[in-house]
Amino acid sequence: MAQTQPEARRARFPFDKIARRLVQFGFLALFLYPFIAVIIKRTTFQPSPTLTSWLLPFDPLLLFGQLASRNWAALVLGAPLLLIALTAVFGRFFCGWICPIGSILDAIRPLAFWQHHTGRGLARGFRARPNSQARYFLLAGVVIGGIFSIQALGWLDPLVVFHRTASALTTNYFSVQQAPLHAMLSVISLVFVAIVVLELWQPRYWCRNLCPLGALLSLVSRFSLLNRKVSTACTLCGDCRRICPMNAIPKEAHDTSYADCTLCLECEAACPNHGIQFGLGGLAGKQWQRGQRVILNSGGARLMGRYTKTSPATGLRLSRREALSGVAVGLAGLAVSPLVGVAPQSKVLRPPGALPEEQFLKTCIACQECIRVCPTHGLRPVLLEAGLAGIGTPRLVPRQGGCSLNPSCPDLCAQVCPVDALLPVQPIDLKLGLAEVDRGLCLAWDQGVKCLVCVEACLVQAAVSYQGRVTVDPQRCTGCGRCESGCPVAGSAIHVRPF
Repeated sequence: MAQTQPEARRARFPFDKIARRLVQFGFLALFLYPFIAVIIKRTTFQPSPTLTSWLLPFDPLLLFGQLASRNWAALVLGAPLLLIALTAVFGRFFCGWICPIGSILDAIRPLAFWQHHTGRGLARGFRARPNSQARYFLLAGVVIGGIFSIQALGWLDPLVVFHRTASALTTNYFSVQQAPLHAMLSVISLVFVAIVVLELWQPRYWCRNLCPLGALLSLVSRFSLLNRKVSTACTLCGDCRRICPMNAIPKEAHDTSYADCTLCLECEAACPNHGIQFGLGGLAGKQWQRGQRVILNSGGARLMGRYTKTSPATGLRLSRREALSGVAVGLAGLAVSPLVGVAPQSKVLRPPGALPEEQFLKTCIACQECIRVCPTHGLRPVLLEAGLAGIGTPRLVPRQGGCSLNPSCPDLCAQVCPVDALLPVQPIDLKLGLAEVDRGLCLAWDQGVKCLVCVEACLVQAAVSYQGRVTVDPQRCTGCGRCESGCPVAGSAIHVRPF
């Protein structure tokens, strides 16, 4: 006895869709685990392992942005190239199954209940327009700009954005609370907030139109081996096209844009006749049709044949508006770049092993990985102290915690830096700045109190007591900030000044 349509829907349990959700949750927990260790350490004051990021080493966009400074012999064995190779086989599976930004967007999409009305309003316009090619402009911009500076890559790479946001919500939240902290959090997490807002406007808007990493993977996924196949059970009802969050079914149910498809399996679950399957097949960039013919009957058009799989033209077709938009973005970047490069009024104290300031600002992507692993919590993100170009980059705030570059801290900040903005340095070569005593505040100078806290805190005997008063030997001082961190005077009577 034939099953009715509701019975057919119930007869097939969505194992694939549930498996995808479990995979997304598992990878999200894996990427957040290093931050959870920080929370446990700072709430329980118990030792916890210091783990490097398990996400950034697999970032192909981060790799291509550094081609000018990378060793070509090391590129072949890199983890990013493994992800690109897997994309050539399975398509944009990373965007649909692994990417933490994508997992978060899928989790919050049910909150946008107005998107469920696909027949009107913004949702209708979303289905009618193809995805924008602006993502390719951004991809070209960050890759070409990487020859001169990869700073912009840190603000547009979704994996770096996720890492920076997670660091801001964990590492900085459990630090000493200060008034500027809230302003700092709002600035460095602004890109993530914008991505979330765009998701509430249209499904996967960032992934479809703006994400440069998605653009890079889509160039490879056009020729993937894992394909979407539509069988003869398809009645051209259009449910799959309406449910697709990536707008990857541009025309009819049998059409698939593999540059946009993230293998989310939403179309497979939405098909009332179970006519959609995913499996290995021919190259996605080729037309593949077998036994296809169209029969018109009272039920409307119906595709007949074993399978039908088509892929629309994959060339980059730019409209006049998109081309003019790209030119406008380029001109705006040229106009803003002099303002970004304006030198700040004061210098900041950088972490040990930092490149020269100008080169550091061009290399640091503000991922804040070094801030997360700092054992003394002395590293903090910069707001505007280093100018517009330095927003989000790390600085050492000795009052919060001096640099303990000794056997207890085996150069952690340099070990975790994914772009070599921080290089390994030996403790004997450490030279961050110079400590200066404010004699008007120092208890030993101003009140004649026998206070030797800074002297006892100094590891290199640079702070010495002469007739009960503290002085600093500039030849020995490394600028580690342990003296400033331990000073009992409110605001500290000794400060480390950067060179």
